This record gives sequence, structure tokens and C-alpha cells, in this order.
Amino acid sequence: MTDDDIRIRPWRPEDRALGLTLFDSNAPRFFAAQERQDFLDFVDDLPGPYFVLEDAGGEAVGCGGYAAADGDASVAVLCWGMVRADRHRAGLGTVLLTGRLDRIAADPAFRSAAIETTQHSRGFFARHGFVQTRQVPDGFAPGMDLVEMTLDLDRYRRSRSAQGFSRNTT
Repeated sequence: MTDDDIRIRPWRPEDRALGLTLFDSNAPRFFAAQERQDFLDFVDDLPGPYFVLEDAGGEAVGCGGYAAADGDASVAVLCWGMVRADRHRAGLGTVLLTGRLDRIAADPAFRSAAIETTQHSRGFFARHGFVQTRQVPDGFAPGMDLVEMTLDLDRYRRSRSAQGFSRNTT
């Protein structure tokens, strides 16, 4: 699989059912069952850009988005990112994450990116430069800690520039 085999496209209202399929494939390992309604409420009233990740065959294999933080428009908050469970560990999460971060980094108003995740995904985000700032035991649900992490976008921009990255982010 190469990045050219994958496409990130804007979310459409008719993607709601596929979003639920993606969510359900990741519960209860990465999302608590009681978060299902939160996800539905989110996609029914998107606060910012949201995307679908499609493989070379056009099959939806992930989704995720971002929005400006409440009260601080310089922070982009990553929202409801997920890859279908049977496609984990194939590089799709990295494609989805960098696709969103590249879009965020293209906007000079954003100085940092933030995420609320769990201890189960913390390592993934740490590998991409996020730093843990807080952890709340059982913050999402029993056995699912709330882990807050941030990424300095200036450092991310320099890193991507040094890699010669110039991918079209439309």
C-alpha cells in the first residue's frame, strides 16, 4: 500500500452509517459503548472539517476530523479519528493523521494541535510527536483513561518541510 492508493475525501451526511460501522468496529477496545451517541451527535453537527479515508477500491476504512478549540482558535483539536479495526496496523492511521495535520498546518492561525485519547492510543500519537499533558484514570469509562496530548505545529511544519513534503491537501 502506498499513500497514492488512499484517498481522503470530505465527509457527507450519507456517510453516517459507515461512520457507525467504523465506530462499532473499534468498541469497546478504543471507544466505550456509551460514546456511540456522542459520535452520532458529533457527525450530525460537525464543528469543523471531517473526512473519510478510502482505500484504492473506494472502500471507507477510516474517518476523522478537526475543529478549533473552544476558547482558543490557535489550537486545532483532532476529533473522532478512527480506522476500521480489521485494517489496523496497515499504516492507515498514519495516513489519516498526517492528512489532517497537514491541513491544520496549512492554516497559520493554528499554533498547536491537541487530542483527547486513551492509554490504548497514546503510543501512536507519541510516535507522531504528540506529548502527553494530562491523564485522568477512567476519564472516558472504566478502564479507559482520558489522555490529553498536544503537538507543536511549528515543529511539525519544520519536520514536514525538511521531508520535502508538498502533497495537495484539498
